Amino acid sequence: MKKLDKKQLANILQFRNEDIISRFNDMYRLEAEEVQDIFNETLKFLFISQIPGVFIPDDLLIIDEMWHNMILFTPQYHEFSKEYFNTSYFHHVPASKKEKEDRKRNMMKNPEKAKQEYLKKLEFLLSVTYDYLGEKTVEKWFRQYASQYSKEQLKALRK
Repeated sequence: MKKLDKKQLANILQFRNEDIISRFNDMYRLEAEEVQDIFNETLKFLFISQIPGVFIPDDLLIIDEMWHNMILFTPQYHEFSKEYFNTSYFHHVPASKKEKEDRKRNMMKNPEKAKQEYLKKLEFLLSVTYDYLGEKTVEKWFRQYASQYSKEQLKALRK
């Protein structure tokens, strides 16, 4: 597994962009402090996303929304990618059509095996999150965010 430098995380967490925060405030009925917190949690997620196998489960939809929001500010996102990840563009790659079809087919063919494969991926994500970001982040993302920002809650929070 790729090892990450925690100094990089400290640097990433220094990133600020008022336009990203403002647009997110325009999209959701959330307090300003809450939006800033989601932004910071997204930066933490981007840090661990450098490790192959890290993915965004439904529990982290609010982080996915913030990441999409960041990407819309394309020139700034390019600069962010260069400065913090040494790449011209830190990619956000969703599941391909084939991957989704394969998952659906595997679920129909052998639901228990498909479930176990998903749980193994989730266990890896939880482990990486815990190792690099700690227990409080695991609790926040997979307990608090999972209920506070579920699909239904996000719909209700949209302006």
